[in-house]
Amino acid sequence: MNNLADIQHDRPARRRNTADFSDLQAAIADERVRDLFTFRFLAATETFDRLVDAAAHRILSSIGALPTAAGVTIQDTKKALSISWRRTIPLKFLYEKLSDTGVLDRRDGRYFPGTLPAEEFETVAAELARLEPGAAVAAELVQTLVDEAPRFFRNEATGDEILFSPQKLPLWLRYFSNANLLYAINNTLGAEALSRLVPADGSAFEILEIGGGCGSAAEEALRKLGPGISRYRFTEVAETFARHGERAARAAASSSTLVESARLDMTVPWAGQGIEPGTFDVVYSVNCFHVAPDLDFVVAEAAKALKPGGTVVVSECVRPTKLARPIYVEFIFDFLDSFTDVATDPVKRPTHGFLTPAAWRATFEAAGLGDVKILPDVDSVAEKYPDFVVGAVMARAKTG
Repeated sequence: MNNLADIQHDRPARRRNTADFSDLQAAIADERVRDLFTFRFLAATETFDRLVDAAAHRILSSIGALPTAAGVTIQDTKKALSISWRRTIPLKFLYEKLSDTGVLDRRDGRYFPGTLPAEEFETVAAELARLEPGAAVAAELVQTLVDEAPRFFRNEATGDEILFSPQKLPLWLRYFSNANLLYAINNTLGAEALSRLVPADGSAFEILEIGGGCGSAAEEALRKLGPGISRYRFTEVAETFARHGERAARAAASSSTLVESARLDMTVPWAGQGIEPGTFDVVYSVNCFHVAPDLDFVVAEAAKALKPGGTVVVSECVRPTKLARPIYVEFIFDFLDSFTDVATDPVKRPTHGFLTPAAWRATFEAAGLGDVKILPDVDSVAEKYPDFVVGAVMARAKTG
């Protein structure tokens, strides 16, 4: 699909991101990185963004929390529905997301019906499945929240119980996959960042991956770098994901690459889990560090694991520094305690969720890591394309 008109018919006027594709391309100076952000990817993310809006409206309707003409505050809804404090985090997201896109209107802390109609959830979900079949699993996960939201807001089930029940694990195996374009971008960007660190002389290049999940990041990196990686240590704390991840890593590796696998909990000292200080050229993580309850601790442990001059590479959703509104990628995860229950800091981590370039820079520098780079420059790209939220953050240890 390469015709803008093919995907813009029947679209609400508030959505014109795909029409700005040329602006996004022009804003990414690095040609190799620019090529990763295709029109196909942009169309899929735009559609998923619309799906989140449709889901947010359906959930508020299902729990009786849509505002009337008189307006409502978050506290009004919290009190009326006896919603616990922790569950006001996703509740606020729902109101804020819809007010940002015009379905609701926000004035003086109150939310009112907006000027734009909400789209039908099923219609947008079907559109995403047609447009990008591999990303249809994202709609299935969102559907789970739509169906179970009343139980969640009645305090009858946590987000983790809803989303990570044994019956839902197959969905996550499909979601954390390179077949899912919405997720795979972090893997491809991370692999591109790693490729720039491979020694030109062919000397040893050893990578430690933290929170490897189902192995899609390892799969992409090992295939892209091939024999350039001499040793790849895959780690994951969840047993179910770890088994899949280890198989994926071994299948993707070059015959000359030593692949190791281990269980590792990043929240406790790594040395006691077999990670000797000063042993890796790169500590690599994709969409994992942002859930660390104590990010300072995790980054400090990563720094310890590096050889002199080694690099930490974190490929994640990265919130532009000036962006103060909710982003669609946080919708599902705001329902999870593991995403929201984190230690914050006014500079290094002002809020839960995905960090800004400024917060990442401050966090890494506080751990003694320097030469911090964001690939691409997310804040610069956001000047032309405000919804850009993908980046690989790289920080280097001192050489001696």
